[in-house]
Amino acid sequence: MKEIKAFIRINMIDYVIDALESMDDAPGISLSEVRGWGHAEEKEAAQLVQRIKLETVVPTYRVDEIISVIVEKGQTGNYGDGKIFVSNVEKAVRIRTGETDDDVIR
Repeated sequence: MKEIKAFIRINMIDYVIDALESMDDAPGISLSEVRGWGHAEEKEAAQLVQRIKLETVVPTYRVDEIISVIVEKGQTGNYGDGKIFVSNVEKAVRIRTGETDDDVIR
């Protein structure tokens, strides 16, 4: 299993959500409003910007598919479009039933 964290422009998140929802076996997602700064192309003072953090945990074989959707629907072609990070998930447990690992995410 892998966790995908994507930091996306606020004005692009609806496109990303619509595309993820329309996928066969759509992944579950969590969204958070966040503020931060990255590295601007030009040497300018750091500015806090608002983004949406999208988080999902998916089977390893779906990572490339999910990333493709996020990139395709979330990009504007301008600096500050965001970033995607992928991490390993060692264990997952559904609290209600005690199911573990892949059974938790589907």
